[in-house]
Amino acid sequence: MNLNTMEIGVIKWFNNSKGFGVADTTNGQVFVHIKSFKLKPNNLSPRDTILFKKRADPKSQNAVAIHTRLVGEVHDWELIATLALKENPTVKIGHTSTKNPNLHLAELAAYQYLNGKSRDQIFDEVVHYFSNKLPDDKFLMYGEFIEKVFTRSMGLEKRNELLSKIFHFFGSQVNERKLFLVWKFNKFSYIGQDGADDFEIPESILVLFADELGVTELQRIHTYSYGGIFCNELIAKKLENAENLTTEEIKKLEMINHVKFFKE
Repeated sequence: MNLNTMEIGVIKWFNNSKGFGVADTTNGQVFVHIKSFKLKPNNLSPRDTILFKKRADPKSQNAVAIHTRLVGEVHDWELIATLALKENPTVKIGHTSTKNPNLHLAELAAYQYLNGKSRDQIFDEVVHYFSNKLPDDKFLMYGEFIEKVFTRSMGLEKRNELLSKIFHFFGSQVNERKLFLVWKFNKFSYIGQDGADDFEIPESILVLFADELGVTELQRIHTYSYGGIFCNELIAKKLENAENLTTEEIKKLEMINHVKFFKE
């Protein structure tokens, strides 16, 4: 079945003797009956995560799960990661209100998914999503999600080995946008640069994303081999369009321009 038509839910309660219960989703609750499972689990408990399609009950119009199964098949990672990277409005899941329901559900699903998977299976699915589905601007969030669920779901040796292998792969395949975000937010470990405090990325990338560079970034760039000329030109350009800047921003730019580049 096409994963794009499926939703993730987490069992809120389930009466195993009667064969029905309720699951929470980011779109509200859904009624779950054991008959909706092609492969019926022996027991369903709160916090178990499921995949299902949703339809409205003809009589009550309440949401009902159909084509239901437990999260755990190898390719389920795509749906889990996609859910984790969605916008997160505040909704009520379970007994408490959470600000990050998508991440909350995705984490629970990821813990269940990772249980029993081999290193190779996990690596293949994580990098496949990176290479084929991951939006550039969600790269850092993806790295954070992987770190979090790996840390909480596996032993230290397996975690470190997998993260190292995955992040080095990311570093070998990273494009300009992803590299710029890694640099801007100092997330060098996500491209396999664990010990880096900073590094000089190609000037061409900074030129490409110059509109996203502020005072903080310019203070870093000025120390680079090309920093003096680059910052001088960019500050001059920004000051030409001073109507888009606050008075404080203008003062900081003028200070950098004067102190950093013309003090000698």
